[in-house]
Amino acid sequence: MPSAPLERLLVETDASFLTPVPHRGTLNEPSRVPVVGAAIAQVKVIETPVLAEASTRNARALSVV
Repeated sequence: MPSAPLERLLVETDASFLTPVPHRGTLNEPSRVPVVGAAIAQVKVIETPVLAEASTRNARALSVV
């Protein structure tokens, strides 16, 4: 299975009706990003703060502000 390197990874919750467990049955929203990030960190076998730091850095690099 291909793996996205940390320097190319963004974490988001843009799928309104695919809310992560344990919030299934409710509308997905940006406040669920930590749940998604924790799941990705678990799959990648890294600490959640490492994933959060990389995703934040990548998002800022894309920013055109």
